[in-house]
Formats: sequence, structure tokens, C-alpha cells
Amino acid sequence: MSATELATILPELVLVLAGCLLVLADAFIPSLRPRFGVLAGLACVAALVARWTEPLPGAVWSGALVVDALARFVDTYILVAVLLVSIIADAYLERTRARYGEFYGLLLWAASGAMVMAKADHLLVVFVGLELLSISLYVLNAFHRESGLSLEAGWKYLVVGAVAAAVLLYGISLLYGVTGSFSLRAVAPIAASGALTGNPLAIAGVALVLAGLGFKLALAPFHAWAPDVYQGSPTPVTAFLSVVPKGAALVVLARIAVAVAPQAVTPKWTSLLAAVAVLSMVIGNLVAIAQRDLKRMLAYSGIAHMGYAVVGIVALGFDGISGMLVYLAAYTVMNIAAFAVVSAFSENEDEPHLLTDLAGQGWERPLLSFVLAVAMFSLAGIPPTAGFVGKFLVFRAAVNAHLVWLALAGVLNSLVSVFYYVRVVFYLYMKPLPKRAPRFAEPWSVRLVGIACAVAIVILGVIPAWVLEAAEAAARTLVR
Repeated sequence: MSATELATILPELVLVLAGCLLVLADAFIPSLRPRFGVLAGLACVAALVARWTEPLPGAVWSGALVVDALARFVDTYILVAVLLVSIIADAYLERTRARYGEFYGLLLWAASGAMVMAKADHLLVVFVGLELLSISLYVLNAFHRESGLSLEAGWKYLVVGAVAAAVLLYGISLLYGVTGSFSLRAVAPIAASGALTGNPLAIAGVALVLAGLGFKLALAPFHAWAPDVYQGSPTPVTAFLSVVPKGAALVVLARIAVAVAPQAVTPKWTSLLAAVAVLSMVIGNLVAIAQRDLKRMLAYSGIAHMGYAVVGIVALGFDGISGMLVYLAAYTVMNIAAFAVVSAFSENEDEPHLLTDLAGQGWERPLLSFVLAVAMFSLAGIPPTAGFVGKFLVFRAAVNAHLVWLALAGVLNSLVSVFYYVRVVFYLYMKPLPKRAPRFAEPWSVRLVGIACAVAIVILGVIPAWVLEAAEAAARTLVR
């Protein structure tokens, strides 16, 4: 172990140590509880500075990790997401009387697991990072111990997570049995030589890895857990769950797809993954139309959006990977913006977050309503927003890869999604206030995050070049 190798994991070390200190501070200095959100945010900023100031040496820790431009892009995306969630969580935890250091400790540990997972070149390290992420989320989902909905969400995510972990680990073991290595860099030349083509164990291993990651991504037909978990979890946890684990899992899937070259192992790989993407879009969008609970609607929306993002991996080339990374950046800001407003537009976490409760709020609370409207337009892919840019890039990559039918399916599904996204805006501005107007709060932290995300959505939509250049630099580390 050298100082250089330690420096490469400095952001993860900062998060882990900060999480430990917050848990200890909760026990020994409870007077600091009102500052826990700020301290967790400062830890994220420190980790972000460390990632951007330290060099990018490539393969480190005997090849177990790859610290390159892709790792920096993903770390930035994860740390910004955790920073925003930490800010909105403080007001939420104060309102629900659950402001404990364990919440922020688990949040930071989950983020460090996602960061390790995304930069791992060793399949067992991927599994270790995934488990650190998942175990932290099991507790966070059930953080409200007095709430039946929260306990149910934690229990369901635990069961699904255990199954997904077993399936993923079994797939990894099959790939190891065929190739004799857990390293993706070592597997790549074996796959390129054609030694895995038609091998039933290799095909089964790739299929099981896809299924294990499909659970984490909530891709159809592995999506059934998402609506209940989204609805029952504390809303800041739902915001984190909707972006960070999915981004890390998508990057792992991209690394495996490039290294193992599953389209060479079995020619049906592209058709299979494309079918999963289309099925996710169709189920996500059609079922979202029937939802009357805002969190459940966003859960099905997330299923559809992961289908859009997987289009970039189906296309697989430079355009596909860079488009998928831009899509992740866009999805982060627009989803956190939506859940930040949902956390404010809530009187009781045990009650449904009904669309009808939004009636007339566009005039009562213009700032947060405007943020929610911008998020809905971006999720629908309406220009000039970040959502439009992300969808355009992944669909363009599909066309360039001669998958015009897949791009067309994505466009048609995007048109369907406009209905239920615009319906939210309709309730905000076109419906009158109910006889008993809900007593919603407007914490300054939610306002701050909402404004920041709305500005980012517009900037990414109008001037996407800077994030696209960073995504292209990251994509070059995987595909040339």
C-alpha cells in the first residue's frame, strides 16, 4: 500500500470517516444534531475537492480499482447527489423528529459503496461495493421505525436486495469459472478472442449478471419492488435511491458490456437488452398514467427512465456510453428537484402524496411549484431542458448503431409520458385550492436545492457542451 494508492480512495475515506464521526457525535454531542446536515454536506464537498485535485493514475490497488476520467465523472455525480439530499434531509428529519447522526452516516457510507462499485475493475470488488450500498439502504428505507410503511419498504428492499445479490454473485461465479479471472481487464482479451462464443456457462453468467443489476436498476421485469419502496421510504432516501444506486449499476453494466463483449458471447445479447429497455419504457409509462400518488408515479417514471438510459448501453459505442453518462447527470438534477418538492409538499409521511393535494399550489407556493413544473417538463424531455438533451443523445446513439426501431420506441414512449408529467403541472396551476388547503412547509433548504436544480436543468438544456465534453472524456476510457 502506497501513499499514491491511498490518495486514489481519499474521497471514499473522507465519507467513511465523516459518517463514523457523525454517528459518534450523535451519541456524545447531541447538541450538534441541527448541524449534522451541514457537516455531511461539507464532507461531500471535501470528497469532491479531493477527487478533482488528486491525479487519475488509472488501474490501482493491484488492478482492483480504475481511477480515471470515468471514475471522476461518476464520483462527481454521486457526491453532488448526496450533497443535495443532505441539504433537503435536514428539514425533513426535523419535521419528522428523526434527526439522528445515523441517518447521515448511513447516507455517506452508501455513497462510498456506490463510488467503489462504479470504479471497480474486479467483479468481487463490485459485489463488496454493492453490498455496502445495499446494507446502508436497507436501514435508511426503514428509518421511521414507528411507521408501518417505512418498515415495509425496508423489508421489501431487503428481500429483493438479497435475491439480487445472490443472482449477481452466481453470475460472477459462472464468469469466473469460464475465464479463470474476476478482473474485467483480464477477461476482455479472452472474450475478444472468441473463446466465450456460444459457451453455455458464459451465456448463463452474463444473463445472471444482467438480472442482478436489473433488480438494482428496477428494469422490467425486475421492477416490482420500486413503487412500494419509493412510497414507504423517507422522501430524501427515495431521492437518493432513485439516482445513486442506479447510476452506479449502469456504469458497472457498461464496464461489463465493454469488457465481456456479450454480443460476441451470444448474438441475442443486443436483442435481449433492447427488449428489456423497451419493456421498461412501456410498463413504466403506461402504469404511471394510472397512479394518483406522486411518489408512486415517480417510481414508475424511474423504471421508464432506466429503459431510456439502457438504450445507450445497447448502442454501446462511444456515442452510447457518453450519452448514457449525460443522461445520468440530467436525471440526477431533475429527479432530486422533484423529490425535494415532494418532501416539502407533505403533511404526514404515513399518508399518500396525492396529486389532488397539489391543487392550486402553483399560486399559493409559486417558487416550489415552479421548480416541480420545471422538473416535470425535463422528465418529459421537453426542450430546452436537461431531460431533452439526455434523451436526444441516447436516441441518436441508437440511430448511429443502426437501431432506429429502438430510438423510435423511445421517442413514442416519451410522447406517452408527457401526459402524466403535464398532469402534475395541470393540478398545480389549473385546479382550484381544496376547501381545506394542505399545510405545506417551505424550508429554506428545499428552496435552495430546488432553485439550484432548476437552474442546472435549464443550463444543461441550453448549454450542454461542458457536461458532454466531460462525459466524452469519461467514455473514452472505456471505448475508443
